[in-house]
Amino acid sequence: MDSINNPITFGLDYTFGNPREWATPWPTRYRELLEQIDWIDQELTNIDSVHVSEHHFYDDGYCPSPLLMCAAIATRTSRVSIGTNIIQLPLHHPVRLAEESLMVDALSNGRFRLGLGQGYYWQEFQGLGARLEERPSRTEEGIAILRHAFAGEPFSFDGKRYTLPEMRVTPDPIRPGGPEIWLGAFMPKAVERAARLADGFLAFDIPTATQYFDACRELGKPPEEQKLNCTYWAIIAEDPERAFALAGDHWLHLLNQYIIRDAYVGRTPSLTVPYDDPKKALADGLVMLADAPTALTEFNRMIELGAIDITLVTLMPGEPIDQVNERLEYLSTKVIPNLALSDHPALAGRSR
Repeated sequence: MDSINNPITFGLDYTFGNPREWATPWPTRYRELLEQIDWIDQELTNIDSVHVSEHHFYDDGYCPSPLLMCAAIATRTSRVSIGTNIIQLPLHHPVRLAEESLMVDALSNGRFRLGLGQGYYWQEFQGLGARLEERPSRTEEGIAILRHAFAGEPFSFDGKRYTLPEMRVTPDPIRPGGPEIWLGAFMPKAVERAARLADGFLAFDIPTATQYFDACRELGKPPEEQKLNCTYWAIIAEDPERAFALAGDHWLHLLNQYIIRDAYVGRTPSLTVPYDDPKKALADGLVMLADAPTALTEFNRMIELGAIDITLVTLMPGEPIDQVNERLEYLSTKVIPNLALSDHPALAGRSR
């Protein structure tokens, strides 16, 4: 790689969860979170992006419609990039997904990135009339259809899962090729699929980052096209223990929502029983709890490996906005400005 030495991009991921034990009325919670994003856009200029995740039928109202929320964010902001991290592609018809993605990209004037995954939990698939066993083929064909749609030209498609007559999807892309498509994965075959089909890889299990680069090399993918995001659940504060005392129960709620839906089955560690104590889960290494120097050590390690984008899930479901804002200010002033620069060619010409 050329010695370019540019800053990576750094963003936040929102679930919009509002658990009953801490619930505020939904209009109030949405307003508070969107006002926080406004503040980030205007004041915390070291934070580059805001992303929205998708899940269905969660007790806390985890965002079921990320593109709708991205559209709301697009109309309220002018600076931050906007994305999904992630949308479960097999749960959506790719033509509708393309139309909505192009609308959000237009509303944001080209600030949108489409982050996809193939999903894993049976209830979401059954509840939305999809089949778990069709995930790989619907992911492969869905990405192919999105590429055609994002080209802005007429196309037809004849596949195993989708047969489409000739059509041209609108609105027209405002960038050649439309929004970038990034793909998340946990298992080796899915990581290889991301390397083969996507513009970038969303690593939720950090060890998959190495798998991604190995797959890129085997495919002969040029270094400038090997784009890695690392996503962390993280509570970063000047006094981490105090912050965890305030946020730990909220984080434990999020973790347990994933555990009871088999998100950690077959992964390391393999978890099937919810935790009853946030300190036990913390001891098992399931969240990053750190001050600035500790966080910088971890993030710089991944930058050296090749990450060009880092995302944090740091606002936990139901957390009071003010206590999260305190952590965001600390992140913006003490962590992001001190991150190592990167010589990755995909960042050529970028400045903060």
